[in-house]
Amino acid sequence: MQRFRSFVVGCLLAVLAVVALDAQPLATQIQIAINRLTTGVTPFTQLALTASSYINWGTTLGTSGYGIRDNAGVIEFKNSAGSWIPIGSGTGAPADASFWTRVSEASLTNETVMGALGTGLVINTTTTGVPTIYAGVTCTNQFLRALSAIGASTCASVSLTADVTGTLPVANGGTGLTSGTSGGVPYYSASNVLASSGALSASQIVLGGGAGASPTSLAAGTSTTLLHGNAAGSPTFSAVSLTADITGILLGANGGTSNGFFAVSGPTTSLKTFAFPDVSATVLTTNAAVTPGQGGTGISSYTIGDIIYASGATTLSALAGVATGNALISGGVATAPSWGKIALTTHVSGTLPAANGGTGIASYAIGDLLYATGATSFGKLADVAVGSYLRAGGVTTAPLWSTATLPNTATAGDVMYASAANTYANLTAVAVGQVLGSGGVATAPAWTATPQLTSLSLGGTAVTFSGTAPSIASGFGTSPSIAGTATAMRINVGTGGTASAGVITMPASTTVWNCHVENLTGTLGNYANQRTVQISSTTTSVSIENQTISTGAVLAWTASDVVALLCGAY
Repeated sequence: MQRFRSFVVGCLLAVLAVVALDAQPLATQIQIAINRLTTGVTPFTQLALTASSYINWGTTLGTSGYGIRDNAGVIEFKNSAGSWIPIGSGTGAPADASFWTRVSEASLTNETVMGALGTGLVINTTTTGVPTIYAGVTCTNQFLRALSAIGASTCASVSLTADVTGTLPVANGGTGLTSGTSGGVPYYSASNVLASSGALSASQIVLGGGAGASPTSLAAGTSTTLLHGNAAGSPTFSAVSLTADITGILLGANGGTSNGFFAVSGPTTSLKTFAFPDVSATVLTTNAAVTPGQGGTGISSYTIGDIIYASGATTLSALAGVATGNALISGGVATAPSWGKIALTTHVSGTLPAANGGTGIASYAIGDLLYATGATSFGKLADVAVGSYLRAGGVTTAPLWSTATLPNTATAGDVMYASAANTYANLTAVAVGQVLGSGGVATAPAWTATPQLTSLSLGGTAVTFSGTAPSIASGFGTSPSIAGTATAMRINVGTGGTASAGVITMPASTTVWNCHVENLTGTLGNYANQRTVQISSTTTSVSIENQTISTGAVLAWTASDVVALLCGAY
């Protein structure tokens, strides 16, 4: 037992060593140690910590942990993963809690200031808790029937059966009536009171009853009575008195005569009917001539030949006849006609046709020619350029101007030729002995004293003459020369005196060339036994040779001999 007591005392001392119990009485300290051993809870009535101390939960201590601390006399708290913030004074809530305040508070960090929202109904947003001011709604020609909790409005028209109670009085634009008499009319029984009259009779005149009195019906009349006024009371219906109810003269529109001095006489027995036109008119009488307005002329006598014409809007006059051959001519609007001769410049319109001796044509251009286009019609042939001549178009065909033009004048000896397409001109005559030579295609001819004949047909065979210069193809010695044309030429035999033949290039002919050759400068000793002749030819060349007449052997020319040729082609 003694050993157990020693164990308990040792445990108490160990507990006291663990728990700091500064300034606690011994008995209190022992009681705290016993309570810690038995319950596991350490009760304190006072717990003193040093300044700037922390109470932390978890394993992290100090400012990095979370819990409660003293920060220079300000008690702050910190949640896990939060930051240190003041707890507040006294027993107040945390400064970062969500508050609604009237004005901004410097000690709060998360308040909603009502003064900043403006004036209006406050609407709470369910999801965020942030209040807003209801913006309101406008209902055009309607009223706000309902407003939901979130400010959604319902606009609707006023239902007089569901949205209104009571009766709208006269003072507010109503009638003050909820019912009335069937067949009656509302009336003011006082200045601000409406009432319903009694039933009024159908198809009857309504009579006013006076101030405050109900209107009533006037008794109906008959189909033969009229309403008569009554200065002393209500009007009445009664028959018309022709002596008492009518004054003045009954108009024609009402079956009268519109004249108090008109009387009719005639029929003495039974009813007679006189038919009058259904227009205003004047009755014809024997008192005066029937006027134009009555269908007459207003003229009582005439002369043979007179013609009646209107001399005014309501007046007719007589135009006396004149000598034979005159025509009646209009004087114009509002002017009397007259007799006279027809003026072709002023009294005739239109165009006199050919069938009546005219042409049927009213206008011309200078130079136009008239011609018959048919048995009874004329046409115009318009003028054309200078030099054209009139050509017959053939039987039953209109004439026409030639396409070709001719010169306007000519002199004796002139020759006419085409100077351009469809144009002729005169080639003036020249001195005697000149020949008209062709200028070539599209070129005017001309007179020439030195004509060149390139070809001539004799008995059907063409003989060619050419003005084209020939040339030496070969032979004729060293450095020979040629002059003239293919028709007449001279060849100067070259130096050396050894040449006896040569070939001349000629312009092309139809068949072959034929030349007469003569040595113009042969020595006198050779004249009797020497000749130069053509030995062959083609259409483009001539070959000649110098020969001894007696033997026919070739014979060399003497240097600078002149050989003459007259050639023609056939």
